[in-house]
Amino acid sequence: MNLDNKLFFDKDISISQVLNKKIGIIGYGNQGRAQALNLSDSKINVVVGLRKNSIGVKQLKKDKIPYLKIDEVIKESDIIALMIPDNEIDAFISDNISKLKKNQTLLVSHGYSIVYGKAKIPEYLNIIMVAPSGGGKIVRSEYKKGFGVPALVAVHQDFSGESLDIALAYAKAIGSSRAAVFKSTFKEETETDLFGEQVILTGSIPLIIIESYKVLLEDGYDPVVAWFVCFYELKTIVNLMFDKGMESFYDMVSSTARYGGISRGKKLIDDNFKNKIKEILKDIKNGNFKAELENSLSIGDDGKRHLKDIFNSKEFTEIESKILNKVKKRS
Repeated sequence: MNLDNKLFFDKDISISQVLNKKIGIIGYGNQGRAQALNLSDSKINVVVGLRKNSIGVKQLKKDKIPYLKIDEVIKESDIIALMIPDNEIDAFISDNISKLKKNQTLLVSHGYSIVYGKAKIPEYLNIIMVAPSGGGKIVRSEYKKGFGVPALVAVHQDFSGESLDIALAYAKAIGSSRAAVFKSTFKEETETDLFGEQVILTGSIPLIIIESYKVLLEDGYDPVVAWFVCFYELKTIVNLMFDKGMESFYDMVSSTARYGGISRGKKLIDDNFKNKIKEILKDIKNGNFKAELENSLSIGDDGKRHLKDIFNSKEFTEIESKILNKVKKRS
């Protein structure tokens, strides 16, 4: 595979495409705040748009980041970065289409709302994505260390002919090109991101931890010992995989761990498992997951759509709360 046109680093990118532009951040949660602070530290002209009576005002004043009403930010900004929840972006675009100006750029950090959205986006806008591979806290902390979190960039609509350069410059300004920036598409990012979440990150790994913990408890093992074996040791293993690569990781663990893990792992990750994850990918691509997600959302007292709580693991979370804070204080 030729990576020359897929991977970009600091030396490959000019920040000029955002130096002379005003960037408006809509939303000041974890990701919005991290990106706004990183942009500001990179000497970019950034302003945050907030709803009336937003609780974010106090934090913005503390952070010394300028803010305006959302309508004013839309009017004044060259690039509008939508850092609000995915399920609110489509409605936000639809509600504000008449306020958007020719050659403005809409930026998202996840392609879901554009790929599955119903808003009829005018052709005179640029639509880009800069998606850091990490939460807001790590995006900020890595930047402050002089490094960054890798990011994916993509262009959905290129009215100006400069959209990719804008996306790359933005990625550099938030620190991502210090690590790596890779080029993709909105469709690819959306489908692979959902797949990674469901199959690995928020699907199998957390549930395997919890179910393994329950099995040990049901067989009479001590909850504290079971928690450390099933949960705490995972952090050291993941760090080792990341630092050394998968092959070196297996070379560095004991022969007992290597043989036991691979031989028993194959009993778990069998053809049946592979067929199940293929079905998960199929549901993502054909829209079944999107429809299921929409049906699981309900309107709350605040008028917003919320996800019904489907997580329940009292046994694990009780011991977790007792141990985790004590362990963190000493690490």
